[in-house]
Amino acid sequence: MRKVLFTIGSLGLGGAESQMVLLMRELSVRDWQCELFVLEAQGPLRAAIEAAGVPIHEGGYQSGASRWRRAGQLARALHRLWVLARRVRPDVLHAFLPLTSFLGAVAGRAAGVPLVLTSRRALGTHQDRHPVWKSFDRIANSLSHRVTVNSRAVAEDTVARDAIRRDKLVLIPNGIDFSRFDTSASTRSAIREQLGLGPHDPAIVAVGNLLAYKGHDDLFGALPAVLERHPRARLFLAGEDRGLEPHLRRLATSLGILPATVFLGRRNDIPDLLAAMDVFVLPSHEEGFSNALLEAMASGLGIVATDVGGNREALDEGACGLLVPAHDPVALATAVSRLLSDEDERAALGRRARDSVRARYTVSAMVNAHLALYRQGSIDVA
Repeated sequence: MRKVLFTIGSLGLGGAESQMVLLMRELSVRDWQCELFVLEAQGPLRAAIEAAGVPIHEGGYQSGASRWRRAGQLARALHRLWVLARRVRPDVLHAFLPLTSFLGAVAGRAAGVPLVLTSRRALGTHQDRHPVWKSFDRIANSLSHRVTVNSRAVAEDTVARDAIRRDKLVLIPNGIDFSRFDTSASTRSAIREQLGLGPHDPAIVAVGNLLAYKGHDDLFGALPAVLERHPRARLFLAGEDRGLEPHLRRLATSLGILPATVFLGRRNDIPDLLAAMDVFVLPSHEEGFSNALLEAMASGLGIVATDVGGNREALDEGACGLLVPAHDPVALATAVSRLLSDEDERAALGRRARDSVRARYTVSAMVNAHLALYRQGSIDVA
């Protein structure tokens, strides 16, 4: 049985984490032995990983510790990962996200793992915020045999930023488990009733953790104009608060939209929630390849998304949803109001989105692409 050792920073409900769990689950039933090294081992995805029978090895890192304590913890985590790789002797080490890509590339090469892979899941704007990451990313790239990317936009950004050879990148788009989105009309009615929505009340949803780059400020700035045309509309925010909710509540109060805004927090029933909605909005300032967007497409919703990162690619150049500029509340308001006002256009876009995503972004395609890469074994591209 062949072995793959995954490594990632945490088990929160992020896009990279969710894709990794899907991949591990499918590999485990295809006679691959998967193990996971995670810096912070607690999180909502831990139960799914344990249910798949994947051993979890803890890195002992605490993101809330002081800078110097974190530095020591990372040094110890690197050593633990090296020891683990030497003991497990995996055929493949696959690291996700910047910090664990750096650690995984160093430990994997030092341990003599035949195939060391790292993964870029987003645009490299973390390098703009903290320039030291450019050096870390370039080290990880140089030590990796291959770097997987999940969209053409991420590939182009990585080449431009990191001076990496294009042939070292492997494009593997995200996959969606469509069985979760086969919801019924009765589910829609029940969820709408739970949310206090009448049969004809317009429902807008944004799914994403509450982080500044997700563009919630712009969406809030758009909502007053939407409410002028659709006074019974409600905006639902589904996602874990990462420190932004108090600011957003103050902003909603100052704009007079708090009564029309619902903070749902983290939800475990996203497919059911989406089934109850009319329009999905992704107002992000940056995206690699958004799982939330693909899930909205799978739900057949009318979609408004900013024209950043992989959003245009996912929406088939705008054939499956409306694309608007980032940082533009007026454009957001116009597009959302347009879809709320035109049920036929909304339904047509939703059908095209559902058909497109189910044809292009399956879990089996994502897993098969990874398997093809894993089976190559050691690749001499250093």
